[in-house]
Amino acid sequence: MNNRIIRACKIAGLAALLFHLFEGFGFINSAAPTYDETVHLASGYSYLATGLYRMNVMDHPPFSEMLSAAPLLLLKPQSFAGHPFFMNLQAYHYGDLFLYNNNSSAERLLNTARRFTFVIWTALLAVFIWLFASRLESAAAAWLSIAVFGLMPVFISNDALVTTDAAAAVFYFGAFALAWRFTNVSQEAGKGGKHHAPAAEGQLRLWALLSGAAAGLGMVSKFSLFIIPPMVAVFWIADNLRWPRMKSSKLAGYIGLFAAACLLTVLLVYKFDLKLYYEGLAATLTRLDAGRSSFVMGRHTLKGVWWYFPAALAVKTPLLALFGAAAGLALVFKNFRRGYLWLLVPPAVYFAASLTAKVQIGYRHIMPVMPFLAVLAGIALARLLEVKKGAWLVCGLLALTAVSVSRAHPYYLAYFNELAGGPANGYKLFVDSNLDWGQDVKGVAAYLRARGNPPVIFSYFGVARPESYGVNYVPLGMVSNVEFAGTGAQVCAMKDVLLAVSATNLQGTYYPDAATFSWLKDRKPAYTAGYAIFIYDLTADKDGLRKLAALFDREGRNAEADCLYARAGK
Repeated sequence: MNNRIIRACKIAGLAALLFHLFEGFGFINSAAPTYDETVHLASGYSYLATGLYRMNVMDHPPFSEMLSAAPLLLLKPQSFAGHPFFMNLQAYHYGDLFLYNNNSSAERLLNTARRFTFVIWTALLAVFIWLFASRLESAAAAWLSIAVFGLMPVFISNDALVTTDAAAAVFYFGAFALAWRFTNVSQEAGKGGKHHAPAAEGQLRLWALLSGAAAGLGMVSKFSLFIIPPMVAVFWIADNLRWPRMKSSKLAGYIGLFAAACLLTVLLVYKFDLKLYYEGLAATLTRLDAGRSSFVMGRHTLKGVWWYFPAALAVKTPLLALFGAAAGLALVFKNFRRGYLWLLVPPAVYFAASLTAKVQIGYRHIMPVMPFLAVLAGIALARLLEVKKGAWLVCGLLALTAVSVSRAHPYYLAYFNELAGGPANGYKLFVDSNLDWGQDVKGVAAYLRARGNPPVIFSYFGVARPESYGVNYVPLGMVSNVEFAGTGAQVCAMKDVLLAVSATNLQGTYYPDAATFSWLKDRKPAYTAGYAIFIYDLTADKDGLRKLAALFDREGRNAEADCLYARAGK
């Protein structure tokens, strides 16, 4: 492939990365705190400020949270380490206190952390994709893989949030990418004979150590990544047994280096308290086995369905990445070589494990699979360059994907592809962190300001404080780990009866009665904030007022119910 084509691929990759960063910063500016961000940010800062691993360490390892909180040290917010919320390990209340009652604004604290790690995760994934794909396939395939990655909304959104999901994707992919470089060097050294042995041994040590460090960083960011070290060791052993090129004792030494780097990383982050790591891992595995309520394509489940993640993958992945990965998979099998095992087996193992998951609340949980799909799609695009006018076709496909992705701007958490009918249709298929994670309170506030800031009855799923964004509201059927008392607005004094309902609540995901708001589904909302929060004007809707009154009655709020019944003419 000539240099001109490679340069064009490089331009495409860099342009996609610029698009990725621009859209990610737009998403950051648009989004209020998502459900878990207050906990992750406050916990991470508490670890840095106090040196104590207390708040969230049984649910998540501390590294990713501390990394996100690191730039806040320059802002010097209060840690509230003496507050009862901290002392009693009330994680969500502590997170709410930290974010909304500090000496810096919630917006500044949260978005400083978001921007910091968003740039880090983007850069690391781009580097790992290059290291992997450029040697596995070609420079053109590597740049096109980076282009596909840059146009994937799951990374634009989730890498821009203070959670542990981005770190899981980065270090899972990175550990295997670096481990493959070890295998690749050993293969090349085996072909070159003893003359190249000294230089090769230095490279082998380097890649073994780097892979071990990446595996360790994965383990201290997400408990599910404890599977990386045994998987890498098995890969190396199986590969050397099938294609012998070094003595078992020498390979054992490199595996020892890998394990030492991994263990040292875990020890350093956990301050040499491995017991704490194992306690957190055990607690997480127990919690995940219990399952959780979820909604998938009209179905409610407590223990999950095996097809949840395949379905989410099908409707929340851009078509270029989806069909490109399928084409890349076909090409890989058609022209198979052993290096492709590193591209196929790690995501297959992770994805297969996801099919048994009992907690099914978001596409984000299979993010470690997605960089591998980007590389498969990059391979397919690179092969497409070989046909007549292939370069124009590749550019056209990337441009169309950018247009498709931009349809969700800036609400990239709510992205759904054309198979799903786009973002506006997403709530019918998936909710929770697939679409509605409490992030679109700002959109509700903007709409109400445009109407003169009337009060609204708010059924919210999330932890962001609506009042901090200027929303004057009466709470109803809130689903949150913190309490919302409202702003004192009175239902009986409302001129217009406005009802705002989060998509997760609209689908009844966490209600004992899943049909709580089903009566709204045949009504057209007056406005939809970020595809995730629906605002209905029920002022002249007598049947709607009666149904709304019944919900107040169900909560024992008879005065509000009576006012609504009276307006409906009961």
